[in-house]
Amino acid sequence: MTQRKYYRQIIIRYIALPQQEQDENAEIDYIYQCLGLGDERDDVGLLVFRALVKASGQGTGISSKDIMELSEVSQAAVIYHLNMFQRSGLVIRDGRIYRLRGDNLEQTLSEMQNDMDRRFGHLKEVARRIQTK
Repeated sequence: MTQRKYYRQIIIRYIALPQQEQDENAEIDYIYQCLGLGDERDDVGLLVFRALVKASGQGTGISSKDIMELSEVSQAAVIYHLNMFQRSGLVIRDGRIYRLRGDNLEQTLSEMQNDMDRRFGHLKEVARRIQTK
């Protein structure tokens, strides 16, 4: 039997909502943690995710080198996280530029939700066939 590689994996976590008075970074961190991309201890992942979200808010993408220059993080660590986000379906790469899949974070989340809805629709269809046998 051929082993399949699963590239798109998002884990949805329930985390208490942040206070509305919190800053933009706290809200970005909340989404990062809810998507199971990492936790508050993952400084590099948070840095990369924040940079992507902020770049998408300006209608642009960002390079790994630009992210690396935001902090004293190696480019290899930045690329590791960018690749992980890419495998999760959150980020796309265009040459050396990485950007969120949608034009902004909300659209990206909507597209990911549509992917999930299609997959669950397919699973339900298979379940229905099993039930009728």
